[in-house]
Amino acid sequence: MNDGDGLACRLLEIGPAGIRFASPVLFEIPHYAFLNGKNREIVILRSDNGETWKEHPLDATDQAVQDTLNGHFDYAGSFEELRAKSIHRILTYDLPQYFALITRIKQELILIGPEGGTLTSTVVPDVHVRFPQGALQKRIRVGLQVHPVDHELVTRMLGPRVSVSPIVTIEPRRRKFHKPITLTIPLPKTAMSSSSGVADTKSRSTIDSPSLRLLCSIT
Repeated sequence: MNDGDGLACRLLEIGPAGIRFASPVLFEIPHYAFLNGKNREIVILRSDNGETWKEHPLDATDQAVQDTLNGHFDYAGSFEELRAKSIHRILTYDLPQYFALITRIKQELILIGPEGGTLTSTVVPDVHVRFPQGALQKRIRVGLQVHPVDHELVTRMLGPRVSVSPIVTIEPRRRKFHKPITLTIPLPKTAMSSSSGVADTKSRSTIDSPSLRLLCSIT
C-alpha cells in the first residue's frame, strides 16, 4: 500500500481459487471506510498468493451490475445508495485467492504519451500537472492524488504562524522525464492573505514577514 492507504475491511479469502465463470459474479462487501466528501475512494486489489497484488480490472458500474443481474434478482441499488450504506461491489469473471478493499486518497488517472497533456484534480481543481510534448517517449498511465490539509489541525500542531497547501502525489514515482513537467499548486490560504494585504512593512519585524518553502519527499 502507498501513503494514506488503509484497509477498508478484512482480507477476503475466496475458493476455489482460479475458477472462471461463464458470466460475472457479483460480491457486495460491507466496509468501515470513512468516505464522506470526495477526498477518498475504495479500490479493489487481488492476489493469487498473498504476496503479489494488483488492481482488479473490472469496474462494477451500475450498468454492468444491471447487465449481470439481467432481471433475475430484485433491484440491487445504485452505487451511491450502497456507498451510503458502506457497501462496495466486486464484479469478477474469475476468483483469485484473495480480495482486498483499500481506501485511498482519490486518484485521477490519465494516459499520457509523447504528445503531452494536462491532468487536473477534481478534489482541488487548482492543482494541475502539465506534460509538454516530448516529455514521454511512450504512453503511460499517470496518477494524481491531492490531499487537502485541515488548517485547524495545522494550527493546533504548529501554531497560527504556519499554513500548508494541499499535499500532491504523482504516480509513478521516480519516473524520469525527457522534458520538465509543470506542477501547479495553490498557495496556502494564510500565505495568500498575508501577501495580498496592505500593511506598514516598516513596523513589521523580519520574523513577521511570510516565507514560502517547497517540501518534497520520495517516500
